[in-house]
Amino acid sequence: MIINHLKIILGFILGLFCCSVYGQMQYLNNDDNALHLIERYQHLYKADSVRHTSFKNIRRHDVKRILNESHNWAISSHDDFNRSHVDNTLYFSNDIFVNAQKGLWNTFYKNKAHLFEVNNSDFKLTINPILNVQFGRDSKSESTVFLNMRGLELWGEIDQNLYFYSSFFEHQSSFFNYINPFIDKYKSIPGQGNYKPFNSKLFNSENSFDYANTQAYLGFKITKHSHLELGHGRHFIGNGMRSLLLSDFANNYFYLKLGFRIWKIQYQTIFAELNNGSSRSTLGDVLLPKKYMATHYLSFKVSPKLEFGFFESVVFSREDHFEFQYLNPVILYRTVEFSLDSPDNVLIGFNANWQALPKTSFYVQLILDEFRTSELFSGNGWWGNKLGYQIGMKYFDLFDIKTLDLQLEYNSVRPYTYSHNQTSETFPDLSTSSYSHNNQPLAHPLGANFSEVIFKLRYHPVSKFVIIARYLHSRIGKDINSNFGSDILITNTLRESNFNNQLHQGAKSNISHIDVSLSYELFQNLFIDGFIKMRTDKNVVLGDTNTSFIGTGFRYNINNKQIDY
Repeated sequence: MIINHLKIILGFILGLFCCSVYGQMQYLNNDDNALHLIERYQHLYKADSVRHTSFKNIRRHDVKRILNESHNWAISSHDDFNRSHVDNTLYFSNDIFVNAQKGLWNTFYKNKAHLFEVNNSDFKLTINPILNVQFGRDSKSESTVFLNMRGLELWGEIDQNLYFYSSFFEHQSSFFNYINPFIDKYKSIPGQGNYKPFNSKLFNSENSFDYANTQAYLGFKITKHSHLELGHGRHFIGNGMRSLLLSDFANNYFYLKLGFRIWKIQYQTIFAELNNGSSRSTLGDVLLPKKYMATHYLSFKVSPKLEFGFFESVVFSREDHFEFQYLNPVILYRTVEFSLDSPDNVLIGFNANWQALPKTSFYVQLILDEFRTSELFSGNGWWGNKLGYQIGMKYFDLFDIKTLDLQLEYNSVRPYTYSHNQTSETFPDLSTSSYSHNNQPLAHPLGANFSEVIFKLRYHPVSKFVIIARYLHSRIGKDINSNFGSDILITNTLRESNFNNQLHQGAKSNISHIDVSLSYELFQNLFIDGFIKMRTDKNVVLGDTNTSFIGTGFRYNINNKQIDY
């Protein structure tokens, strides 16, 4: 007993030392359970003075540090179970917090969370397979909806300074009746890249797709507090279920990221190459026109419970070169844009998170694309008042019921926000500088000209069983035979009017969306899922679209992520 306690204390000290000096920089991209557990610890036990909560891709060493500290806290049995579960994902079989086993052929699954691993002082590697199979029936459209996804994920580090991550996923799937019109219109699958038609004999589905998705990054720790990262992926800034600044809705893109965290500040700048249009929009082997993005985000942690963030981003297209003036990682982009005679799409934003009460936090976001103070309060509905905002709250252990957690969020974005006026010969009706990639928004999935309420409950009644229920209600003014400001891809010079623009203008849709997912963990990271979804989209002009779905599935080493707009 004494020896076991000494092992825990020694592991705690070593864990803190390693995390502070050599900590692993990889992110837990696909582990929503770990992120949710850390948020519970933040609200219920001890506010973290180090991690900045608006960076959604949480670093592995941050999770390690917080979980190591939690061994000194009096936590609930549910949180203790989840901690031991996440420990297996974070650590290697020869680490102190993992119950090592002989494994298969004394090589595989020595740690039940990892297929194969290497843990030496100068080299670390983990390899895991990915599997996600779902299928069910949409009774409203009388179609089968399915997903067949397989993949491989690996991550590691070399010499404690170089870190890497890579994943590859292959899909065959069909989609709900409200997603198919998006694919038909934009020649793009939400969150994915190029695709080809696929006929499923198993599910008797002709309107299906075959597509692949890859993500990878290679990073170097420049100093103890700074790093440089080159990758192909996506990012998320904010504390909400949505982000009006930068979200992970769009497909992966090539990026170079410079970041540091020191004192009460965390900063990152991202330079990215984006696609103007989608691969399916062109005929034959034609290289897509490129556009570029440069983004700064500075977060200041006033106290462990209060955090502010300041955001700016510019999207621009050049026929033959990158605009090198935007390479300065600390300059204000608005001043550069002005010196270039204002040819580009610059956005500025604000993010804040405040743990105001025990168990409760509030968060806000503000995005400003363009506005004039004189017109903002005039009531004239000037089209150039392009802005949006988000208000949300999180409450943990609702009604004192352990693991019953609530999140409530409201989003609103005015017409024409994120759009721009530059065009190209390849896509003359589309803006080359809109805040998008591969015909997909870089912020909110609905684009602009909408308001939305989201209500989410998460309940973990027993150790291996999780229930997540969501209700979404959206009002959006869709574009029909004219540009009313919903479609951010269309050049805003084709706008309907300069004045008298109002939220929800155009063909109004009232969307109600309810979904419930039930997940039971059979073994470490192997889940069996059940789904219920009901969605109505009432539009007098375009007609109604109704969805009613019941399905099931199983997945291994991946989150249960839904397309829910």
